[in-house]
Amino acid sequence: MARKVFVHVGLPKTGTTFLQTTMWHNRPLLRTQGMLYPGKQRLDHYQAFQQIRGAADRRGGVGAGAWDRLVRELKSWDGVGLVTHEFICMATPTQAARVVADLAPADVHLVITARAYALQFPAIWQEALKMGYDGHFDQFMDEALAGERQGAWGLASQDLPAILGKWSQVVPPERTHLITVPPPGGPRGALWKRWCETLDIDDSRFDLAVSYPNESLGAPQAALLRQVKPHLSGPLVDGPTRHRWVRRYFGHEVLVPQGGPRFAARAVYAAELHQRSQQAIEAIRSGGYDVVGDLADLAAESPAQDGPHPDDVSPEEMLDVATRAIEQMIRDMRAMTLERNKWRTRAQGGGGRRWTARARHVARRLREAVRP
Repeated sequence: MARKVFVHVGLPKTGTTFLQTTMWHNRPLLRTQGMLYPGKQRLDHYQAFQQIRGAADRRGGVGAGAWDRLVRELKSWDGVGLVTHEFICMATPTQAARVVADLAPADVHLVITARAYALQFPAIWQEALKMGYDGHFDQFMDEALAGERQGAWGLASQDLPAILGKWSQVVPPERTHLITVPPPGGPRGALWKRWCETLDIDDSRFDLAVSYPNESLGAPQAALLRQVKPHLSGPLVDGPTRHRWVRRYFGHEVLVPQGGPRFAARAVYAAELHQRSQQAIEAIRSGGYDVVGDLADLAAESPAQDGPHPDDVSPEEMLDVATRAIEQMIRDMRAMTLERNKWRTRAQGGGGRRWTARARHVARRLREAVRP
């Protein structure tokens, strides 16, 4: 069995995409340093959490038994292991106890990445929008702060004192490492440096260009996305399809590159977020947890807005965003069509099975992109 296992539980929207992608693509180098990042694909760690909470085994399919498979890999490893998914922070005390028990006799070290609430809540509202939520930002804040938002995009994944309290029942404070995420304008690369320090990683030979940032939308872009959501139909209402085409393509590939002004919660919500941040800092101090970084990062305020609040964006501003989005989507469709036609021509010209398969793959992607 691995002698030590780091269990990184998020929180969501704290640089987890960057950290996980960079680690995953550098797994061979991690192995040379005695660290195992188990699984055949990154999604295995998400599926593992689904099994821990009982969902994957009820549904069956590829997710069933994912946690058991990761544990078997770790049991055959004699170095250090890593399990990471941001939704693990939502484990119940019983589920957290199962994680630690299943990994015994390894020393389990809990890793939590955390960011100021004032920066978190605009980000998680956007993720909620991309994944099925249709409400205004103010409505979201009311629901979230009242504890009415269930699942990943609410207090269940953001209440740092509560999350620490659950896990402290099975992982002692000296083995709980809280990494603070610097606010905008902070030291470049600080999060990665703190991560490497915590996991004792030598990144001197790592390829750090393999990751991509899970960037936020500007206020007009977020407002447009909210307007589009109720009109989604057909396969676009299916979770995996929506994730691929609404979140990743329309959100990250079309809207994010437009830029757009950052936004913050209104003053009444910002005041409550600041108070909750102070409470979280006090819970961390009194709990005696290992802090990597600066606790002052968790009290950071949102930068001054240089544009409208997303609930106040005018139709004219949204029209400008939509016009630019349509132009890019036309260019994307043209590029995909040209690629499909190129491979189809090669296949028809006797290019063999490889070109035929490639042509079919591109044609399938094109059909998925335009299917109503």
